[in-house]
Amino acid sequence: MFRILPQHANALAILALSIAITPLTQAARAAPNVVVSIAPVHSLVAAVMSDVAEPKLLVPPGASPHAFSLRPSDSRALAEADIVFRVGGGLETFLDKPLQALVDGAIITFAEAPGVTKQPIEATREKVEDQANDPHIWLSVANARRIADIAAQTLSGHDPVNAEAYSRNLASLNDRLDNLERDLRDRLTTARRAPYVVLHDAYRHFEAEFGLQSAGAISLSPERRPGARQLYRIRNLLAAQDIKCVFAEPQFPNAIAATVVAGTNARLAELDPLGAGLAIGPELYFELMINLGRSLTGCLNR
Repeated sequence: MFRILPQHANALAILALSIAITPLTQAARAAPNVVVSIAPVHSLVAAVMSDVAEPKLLVPPGASPHAFSLRPSDSRALAEADIVFRVGGGLETFLDKPLQALVDGAIITFAEAPGVTKQPIEATREKVEDQANDPHIWLSVANARRIADIAAQTLSGHDPVNAEAYSRNLASLNDRLDNLERDLRDRLTTARRAPYVVLHDAYRHFEAEFGLQSAGAISLSPERRPGARQLYRIRNLLAAQDIKCVFAEPQFPNAIAATVVAGTNARLAELDPLGAGLAIGPELYFELMINLGRSLTGCLNR
């Protein structure tokens, strides 16, 4: 009769364990290095990559991509990236030059991808005939689905070992996005006819999807401080349309919005398109969108 000696039993146990975890180790090695520019898109990509790997985020939720500068660790992450997911459309201009040097990695620009809807914003002051598109594409749940789908396809192409996991995660994410859209439609029903003013023209996708009525923006771009004429125009607008709410953003000082509201009947509130203060990861996108709905109804329904 064959007997396994104690010392041999330990060796066999270690061998069996190593065989059991080999597929997991190979899958982990196969997962690409992924870098994502901003937190809401990172959240969607992280959901698609759940239980496979974690993407790296460049711009933290409390910062603005309009005024962000890469840190040395960010530059190293970009240099080592297999895939970089960005929004584009003029949102993350800090990435334009660094990505020119990215030789081996794939760069996915969602704003330019087929199936992602566009929403025009006001013409620029310099050239009235020019019409720009709102780059805040993730504020449409329909676009979020498309972003997730593109991410899953791209990841599966680079990492076929984990393609089944990406597909499974995408299906689960789409179910949650369906529920989110229904929730927001119900929540925002009472706010659809109330005009309001925002800090900058960043909510066209959200407004178009849920039938909201923004009366205007204090500034076309957060990098530009509005002039006296624009501030005067907005204050007149508040009175003419009996606007209840002016929304600032946590990524920028609210002194300008406070100046607009001072001496009027409008209330100063806050909208956050990036998720300041939220924990990064798969839940951030859902919390961000629900918070937008709560902020709007909380001020407009008072």
